[in-house]
Amino acid sequence: MGMAVCGNNPSSKTGEYFEAPGLLWLPLAQISQHFAPEVCASCKYWDSNDGDGLDADGARRLAVALEQALVAGQIDAYLAERAKYLATLPNEVCELCGGTGVRRDSLGIEDKYPERVIDQPGHPRHGETGWCNGCDGRGWNENWTDEDGGNTDRETVTRWIAFLKDCGGFSIN
Repeated sequence: MGMAVCGNNPSSKTGEYFEAPGLLWLPLAQISQHFAPEVCASCKYWDSNDGDGLDADGARRLAVALEQALVAGQIDAYLAERAKYLATLPNEVCELCGGTGVRRDSLGIEDKYPERVIDQPGHPRHGETGWCNGCDGRGWNENWTDEDGGNTDRETVTRWIAFLKDCGGFSIN
């Protein structure tokens, strides 16, 4: 589930709207809470799209805290540790193909996935016939549980800071 974060009183186009797919939003919310826990405490539902958020002062204070952490290299270190942790999680068998890499249910057959040749160089099944849209034909997906959220990157954090500076407060929808 993705989150649409809407600016309450934006001062620019950047502050109007921040869209983040679930696998980017959850770690971004966790980063915010990690680097500015006092500021973020007034938003109780970071992982829900029920309209909670921060007022203009809170958003500005969060932007300042995150920008300071970014400049100091703390966010890069946090992201590196997070990526290292996520890499230790075991892969999950794809639910759509049962780990075979070939989707053979009615939708897969309708879209001719069992007949599709994988032509991506470097793909573990390069040159083989049969594909699954749930796992890109690998038979597995990285294990990014809801608790762990997924991963984000420096660019997304930078966009988040820019949004926070110009949003005039926000609500998570």
